[in-house]
Amino acid sequence: MTKLVTAAVVLALLSGCGNEKSGPNPVASAIGAMAQQSVAKAKAKKSGGASTKKAATPAELRAQLEAAGKPVLLVSSKTLGQTGFLGIFDSKGEVLTWKTPDGATFSQRNGVLIQTRGLGVDLMSAQAPSIGQLLQPGTGYQRIYYFLGADDQGTRRTYDCTTAVIGKETIEVLGRSHAATHVTETCTRPNGKVTNDYWIEGRSIRQSRQWVSGMIGYVEFQRVID
Repeated sequence: MTKLVTAAVVLALLSGCGNEKSGPNPVASAIGAMAQQSVAKAKAKKSGGASTKKAATPAELRAQLEAAGKPVLLVSSKTLGQTGFLGIFDSKGEVLTWKTPDGATFSQRNGVLIQTRGLGVDLMSAQAPSIGQLLQPGTGYQRIYYFLGADDQGTRRTYDCTTAVIGKETIEVLGRSHAATHVTETCTRPNGKVTNDYWIEGRSIRQSRQWVSGMIGYVEFQRVID
């Protein structure tokens, strides 16, 4: 199964997205620093000593990522045991597709996940709510997921969903605070239940925890750079 990219290899993706600026790539510097810190910590742990390399702060990493002038999405999966920064691979209207160097992709419509590829048991497509629907608590609608299993057989699951507004919350995304509205989406069917969480800033999803599939479970997303 394809895993989410780690800091050590995400460099190849971000450095290859869009038009490059001349001179050193600031994204490469940021990710390189993270990779070096991880290696130093691993070596120190193995030898029983302490790492002498000073860890970069979230604010320092953010500054280097912002200098690249490109959108960045931070993706984390407990099931896969991986966290990584992703760059945009494709853009079609309201749908952005974010890609890892080894080919896994996450497609979102205005921040709501509608498709994945390269994860094994993928979300082939989804009939998903708009941000407007998410911000209308108590309104019912259907959510339809289409999956492709390891045997290449398609599966459809239909859920009845409602949303609830938890309230205003301040969240931190890589060293920066954002005032957001926390919304939960609860979807049920006779044999299962899915609960997605969204932190909406204005009309954009700044942070979310969304269900992908039975095998992958939930994946967390943070929009670091717009």
